Amino acid sequence: MNVKRFAAAIAAAAVLLGLTATAPAAAQTEPSTSAEVPSEPTAAPRSQAPTAPAEADPGEGAIRQRYESMSPEERAQVGAPVGPEVVELEGLRWQDFTHARFYWTPDTAVTVVRGMIYSRFLDLGGHAELGVPITDELASSGGGRYSDFRTTDGVIHSAIYWSTRTGAHLVVGRILEHFRELGEDATFGYPATDTRLTPDGFGAYNHFVTPNAQHENASIYWTQPSGPNAVRGAIRDKWAASGWERGPLGYPITDELAAPDGVGRYNQFNGDGRFPAGIAWSPQTGAHSMQGVIAQRYIELSGPGGVLGYPTTDEQTTADGIGRYNHFTGAGGASIYWTPWAGAHEVYGGIRARWAQLGWERSYLGYPVTGESNSPLGRANEFERGFIEWHRDSGEVVDYLKN
Repeated sequence: MNVKRFAAAIAAAAVLLGLTATAPAAAQTEPSTSAEVPSEPTAAPRSQAPTAPAEADPGEGAIRQRYESMSPEERAQVGAPVGPEVVELEGLRWQDFTHARFYWTPDTAVTVVRGMIYSRFLDLGGHAELGVPITDELASSGGGRYSDFRTTDGVIHSAIYWSTRTGAHLVVGRILEHFRELGEDATFGYPATDTRLTPDGFGAYNHFVTPNAQHENASIYWTQPSGPNAVRGAIRDKWAASGWERGPLGYPITDELAAPDGVGRYNQFNGDGRFPAGIAWSPQTGAHSMQGVIAQRYIELSGPGGVLGYPTTDEQTTADGIGRYNHFTGAGGASIYWTPWAGAHEVYGGIRARWAQLGWERSYLGYPVTGESNSPLGRANEFERGFIEWHRDSGEVVDYLKN
């Protein structure tokens, strides 16, 4: 036991109980029973300089005053004092009650953390870990409750949110900021986990339950390079199935965004660090992923707002085990094919239909080595061993070998 801390706690308890620290009164003199010896006259005391009043400790009595100012309903919610006031530092006082803890600092005055949030606060290490509450418990936008905290060095801002659906969970730092930017539990969801580090130690995340869902279906992930980004719904399910951030898609580098048509949604991811990745969703196609050079080419062609439209497959391996491809909805049917020697190239519309009739990359033409481009007669793709052309005047599509 720290003796100084114990002494300070006892003194604080005396203040709480309304006791004063004045010195005891001087003992009264018994009346003399001796008549033989008369008392000597007492000399008048010398005048003394007035003593300056002792300076009160910072915050002394503030917790008691806050408690006494509460309504009967509020007192019932926090309960009765269950221990003395603790003076931990010159700028930090706290006291436990049945269902709450009161804190005082010069910056916050008296704040109260209570109920289920109080219980979770203690489970997480109390003010030694999270710092002191900088708000009382407040109502969140979606009907939950929360209290904000800040570490004593002022560096880390966090909050514990509580709802009847998910209980009490901690949300920290930039994830907390973004959660509030996204509308908090009214529009984004209720925290369903505390903020956790990712297995690689490179990022952090919280999972959430959106307002109309019955299970976890949204997340905010944070990394130093890209900050916090939100993933939800079918796109999140697809990402989870790929292995979360440990899979080939990596970390999200955008929130879920609306496609230009206002119908679909998509997220971009950091992929392998050299090439990006993405997941796009529409009601007709569901959610499908792209990665590597194919994803980069899809982005260059304006993603779901471009000629390729929405993906209808995840990235697949070709039958020969060498190439990779995704199919898309655009232009009556579209694809991007990739090989190590030719890179990634798009094929769509009538040219793609003709190539499919011939047997795709297994045909005599092989893989595409260019995207579709203008030709003297219309549009054309070059392949390893030939060409397919669409003729503007006649609408005819022809294929032929290279010379």
